Amino acid sequence: MRGNWITFASETRLNTIHLIKIKTMEENKTMKIHNLIILDESGSMSSIYNQALSGINETINGIRQSQEKYPEQEHFVSIVTFEGNGMDGVKTRRDGVPVGDVKDLTMKDYQPGGCTPLYDAMGKAISELDRKVEAGDAVLVTIITDGMENSSCEYSGRAVKDLVAMQRKKGWTFAYIGANQNAVEVARDLNIQNAMNYDATPEGMVCMSMSYSKAQAKFARRMHLGKSILADVADFFSGSSDEKDSDSEESDV
Repeated sequence: MRGNWITFASETRLNTIHLIKIKTMEENKTMKIHNLIILDESGSMSSIYNQALSGINETINGIRQSQEKYPEQEHFVSIVTFEGNGMDGVKTRRDGVPVGDVKDLTMKDYQPGGCTPLYDAMGKAISELDRKVEAGDAVLVTIITDGMENSSCEYSGRAVKDLVAMQRKKGWTFAYIGANQNAVEVARDLNIQNAMNYDATPEGMVCMSMSYSKAQAKFARRMHLGKSILADVADFFSGSSDEKDSDSEESDV
């Protein structure tokens, strides 16, 4: 520990080490946590439409519960959906709204159809959020899709990969959730280590939502303990948010 800062180090699968500093609770009484959800709205999501909609709303509720559980945390929610061709199909549904004020997504907000401009959605959403994040803020970016990129016009895979790498050096955490693909490999190609596959069925969507809720709660708990979930540690989806988390979680990484 140096002064009022805690320094964390972690080793990536690429054997690189990033040093990330976050403010301690003593110095920063309120920790801002930005939750960005980038959600596939392409035509193939129609088969799990109801479950996707309810799953996102459950996620919002879970973030709300985290803020209630840890009063020192101030959560903000951004939701970006993508469908169609290029940037025309990238829509910001919720833009940095305090979680207590976030309204549930409705059928008017989410109407699957069209192609999958994944890269454009990621590029736009991450870049816009970056302009709002301040030093000491925590960021969790989650991408949910049931298909592969096929219609971006402005961002390439390489550009998105570089953008993710740059934000990870700032301490951002990324999670990729994919169906009908090898989510781990796709995520790795985008410089994302936290990845999870799910079945693109109503039942699969429900299970995925439950797993994500546990991971998000664990993320909030680590923030409460004064720890950073480093972007290059692939454990976002492991374990649970139970109060009986091991004491080792309270020690420095």
